[in-house]
Amino acid sequence: MSIELIDKIFADLINEREKPDGVVSKEFEFFTTAHYNEILLYKHIEELLDLARKYSLKTYILSNGVSLHKRSVDMITEYKDVVAHVGLNVPAFERELWAKRAGFSEDQFDRLISNIEYAQEKLGYLSNNFQIHVNGLERGMFDRGWITKGPEFDSHGYDLDSEHQKQFMLAQKLFPRISVNKASIFDRAGFINHVVTNEPHIKYSNMGKKVVGCTNFGDRISDWLHVNSAGKTFLCCNDYNFDYAFGDLNTQSVADIWLSDKHAEVIEKALGGICTKCVSAVFESDKKSTTKVYDGTSFSRKK
Repeated sequence: MSIELIDKIFADLINEREKPDGVVSKEFEFFTTAHYNEILLYKHIEELLDLARKYSLKTYILSNGVSLHKRSVDMITEYKDVVAHVGLNVPAFERELWAKRAGFSEDQFDRLISNIEYAQEKLGYLSNNFQIHVNGLERGMFDRGWITKGPEFDSHGYDLDSEHQKQFMLAQKLFPRISVNKASIFDRAGFINHVVTNEPHIKYSNMGKKVVGCTNFGDRISDWLHVNSAGKTFLCCNDYNFDYAFGDLNTQSVADIWLSDKHAEVIEKALGGICTKCVSAVFESDKKSTTKVYDGTSFSRKK
């Protein structure tokens, strides 16, 4: 995305936030650049952070750690007022296993460890907002029926009895000054159901009920605006193929997009489509008064 477009989007968001009846929350001050990409490879990243500073916005850097080299860490320290959180998604801390799980060559492992060691020294001021997320699976998840093996699961040689816990403990030992936590793998609304799937759990738990909302760090339908690198708006971070796009910030304003008929149409499509396959979905219940509904002009509480 061009810096010029980012500037336009930020200015529009702030303008809406400051309006008495704007479509952006008065509490808005945080954006994230992660759509399962590597933001540290963005060639205009310092210009992006300068723009965030200009508009008094904060952001979260999410990385696999391979690109968190010394220059990147030093850059982050220059933007302490902007970069409020750094998260590293790392599935393993043994060379061969890491290469297998992360999809990198083994010779990148030493680079990863060196990067994190340097970051541990320099980013201590972030405290618990500097985190390592050890991605993995454990047998209990399958025993409870929360997740089910897909047809390609066994080919990955995953040890459900020990792998996740072992890698978590290795991370804690290697990096005692970084907050380490376990992150559970799930199927991202069916996107990786050839390996693991949550669909049987969702179908069994909700018995065909209608989807009415979302719990993915707030409600993706009512609380988030997702924008891809081309400036197109789409409904959810789990929509990898942008099947639920509804606007273009190159030519439209945030308000025009948010209040459009197309937005309402895409929400309705998603509630009967991608949302029905997602573990973050909120299903219809007797407590309908808590459900947010989009009526084509605004979000309101359903009575």
